[in-house]
Amino acid sequence: MRWMLTDFKRGLAERSFLFALVLGCLGMLGSLVVYILQNETYTATEAFKASHSLIVPFIAPLLAALPYSNMTMLEEDCGYKKLLMLRNQGRDYTLKRWWVNNLISGITLLIPSLLLMVACRSFSSYDSYKMIGEVVVLNFVFGVVYGSLAYSLTFVNQKRYIPLITPQVLYLLFIYAFPYLNLEKYFPPLAFSPWIMPSVVEGQLLMMQLGITFAVSCMVILAGSLYRKGVAKWLQ
Repeated sequence: MRWMLTDFKRGLAERSFLFALVLGCLGMLGSLVVYILQNETYTATEAFKASHSLIVPFIAPLLAALPYSNMTMLEEDCGYKKLLMLRNQGRDYTLKRWWVNNLISGITLLIPSLLLMVACRSFSSYDSYKMIGEVVVLNFVFGVVYGSLAYSLTFVNQKRYIPLITPQVLYLLFIYAFPYLNLEKYFPPLAFSPWIMPSVVEGQLLMMQLGITFAVSCMVILAGSLYRKGVAKWLQ
């Protein structure tokens, strides 16, 4: 637990985390400015819905992957990973880093949403704090899921940029493909901001989408760990 806390603090101090956080906050506040300039009257709820749906939902996987997903690969390149694995008994190290990475990724998307919620609250009271709160929590879950997916890719490749860009690239491909396949209900950004296409949103489908993505990431981590273990034994 002490190592996890130390690693968590380290993650929050990383420039990549601060960069992703600033980018997310600028995306949210920039969207709010655009909305204000285009509308003469507005309420907190209307402003939050419109601003929340404009920019960040389409770059959210990149923001979740940036902070800490490839830190293990950086440590491996400098030889620091071997020391950590010796101190944390291998599997424990992998699991601990997975938890820390997921938490940091979730926070990266949570804070911009909270900032937007506070900024919009200055206009008026929200019609439903519960609805806004549920979406803010959904953003945290989204970050955890895509942070886990990015981290899983460190187990199956040797290129440090792959975990950072692959989730975003796949995400964009699905964004363009699903409408053509009449699969709007599975439109990926809806799992971040359901107000983008409110007429087709189904809560169960959103959670299923995130659940499948999370399960895939766990399977990749397990398969990658078993493969590496097998290769290590074969080389002995």
